[in-house]
Amino acid sequence: MTVCYFGIYDPVFGRNRVYRKGLTENGHAVLDCLDRSRGITKFWRLWRKHRALPPYDVMVVGYPGHLIVPFAKLIARGPVVADLLGSLEDAETLSHGAGFWRRVKSALIDRLAVYFADIVLLESEAQESFFENKFGSSGKYRVLYTGADDSVFRCDSERIEERFVVLFRGRLTPESGILHVLEAARLLKNDPLITFRIVGAGPLLSRARETITKANLMNVELITERLSEERLRALMCEAALSLGQLSDNPRLSRTIPHKAFESFALGIPYLSGDTPAIREAVRDGETGFLVPSVSPEALAKKIQELRANPALLRRVGEAANTEFTSRFSPGALADALLSMLRKN
Repeated sequence: MTVCYFGIYDPVFGRNRVYRKGLTENGHAVLDCLDRSRGITKFWRLWRKHRALPPYDVMVVGYPGHLIVPFAKLIARGPVVADLLGSLEDAETLSHGAGFWRRVKSALIDRLAVYFADIVLLESEAQESFFENKFGSSGKYRVLYTGADDSVFRCDSERIEERFVVLFRGRLTPESGILHVLEAARLLKNDPLITFRIVGAGPLLSRARETITKANLMNVELITERLSEERLRALMCEAALSLGQLSDNPRLSRTIPHKAFESFALGIPYLSGDTPAIREAVRDGETGFLVPSVSPEALAKKIQELRANPALLRRVGEAANTEFTSRFSPGALADALLSMLRKN
């Protein structure tokens, strides 16, 4: 099958990278038709680039691409698959604090994208239910998990077990639960074997630094600089436990963060707030661990329990890695995508 990957997407964004890699590795041709120019110039350039393409079987509008879906449908030579992941309006409202007119604009873009697409790819079954309630049950929705690039997220050597490193990676935002993580670190500050490694920056960086200083959290490493893939992988591979999202933002009930799949790929046990979406990937006590989303006390208790049970951690890490290979690897996800296309 030949796939035209079309739009204004970010080629290194997880979903685009994983799906394109999987399709190519499975022997399918991927034709990139990409332009990220500002303003309306991108439409003209995309039209010209598309005209020069050889025949293809299906067009996939990469993420982000909500805005470009109607244009893609206008010029496509085959079915249009829109990889929306989730709702633009939902993200603008619950994560970005957008004003009224920006929310109205994003709501219109959402509706047009759903209307013009032949198939809509979403990140979770929880997102699918959300879309059915918001936009109607059109039969277009398909769940395709994000996965991770296993050529990047791999551990080449055994973890040294001198320290119990608890990793939190991601933007320091209210919805990430970073302040709950720091409170758990405060509760465990007297345990000399547990180290919290926080890799990221964002709106709550100054508050995080203030909290670390005031509470004298010597058990917290804060790394804020942008890291190469190699350095990030090395830091992640030293971790005994990887933390997920730990707040009660309603949007988290239907999202699965990239770091969940990356942790699976690395064989690092993943500990997350308990939400409907994350339960699609994590079986508590088998392929990961779940705690109440807004409870530093429960988080601290679970970390202590897991530090005292290295055999369980090893077993869960191995099971998570096996689950990654069968469900979340580039090859597995490319197969799932092609199966959806053949059934359409």
